[in-house]
Amino acid sequence: MAGLFRNLGLLSKSICNSSQLEIIHNFPTQLRQYVRCLSLSSVSMSNNNSDYVINPIYRNRNPRNLEKLGYARKRLGWKFQSPRRDYYHKLVLQRSSRHTKAWVEHSSGKIVLSASTTENAISSQLNSFTDVSACENIGRVLAQRCLEGGITAVFFDEDGEAAKSERVASFLQAFKDANIDLSEAEMKVPEFRPGVNYDGYNRYAEPKVWREDYQDV
Repeated sequence: MAGLFRNLGLLSKSICNSSQLEIIHNFPTQLRQYVRCLSLSSVSMSNNNSDYVINPIYRNRNPRNLEKLGYARKRLGWKFQSPRRDYYHKLVLQRSSRHTKAWVEHSSGKIVLSASTTENAISSQLNSFTDVSACENIGRVLAQRCLEGGITAVFFDEDGEAAKSERVASFLQAFKDANIDLSEAEMKVPEFRPGVNYDGYNRYAEPKVWREDYQDV
């Protein structure tokens, strides 16, 4: 208690007036040495921070904000090709005869996050490194790492054979349980706005007129 009043005394450095001196004299003798004048004018003169000026320079501290909104550009021309590249983050599951590994790959080809049974912290808790339980736990660990890294949606290129696999189904179910979407937001294409029409009768772009004679051909 004495330390608390000592901190109050150090924080308050205002000039005492007669009313404040009367308040201090009402304190017990043991507490007077720790209490100074408390400024009551700052509370009455407060204007609820109405004089604060907002910084006009806005800095987005979330590097994946544009990806979540769909404004970040994706690679085009890969919709009907394999492997696809029109994504932000791709979820990949790789199984071998001895280990199970999964990672999240960026469209640039770099691995963002990964989890594997070769990690000692994971392998020490598993009986087998290639069964359904291993795939499920690898999915849980990688999903938790995605949430910690700010990734809430990934793209999974699922083919017909992988959809029938119990290991892949348990792996994807771990991501669904973690509320991670397995489909990313569609890229928003900006509306086309033509430039200045210098050949027209005005200097502003004219709206396109629908003509039945050549639009339906």
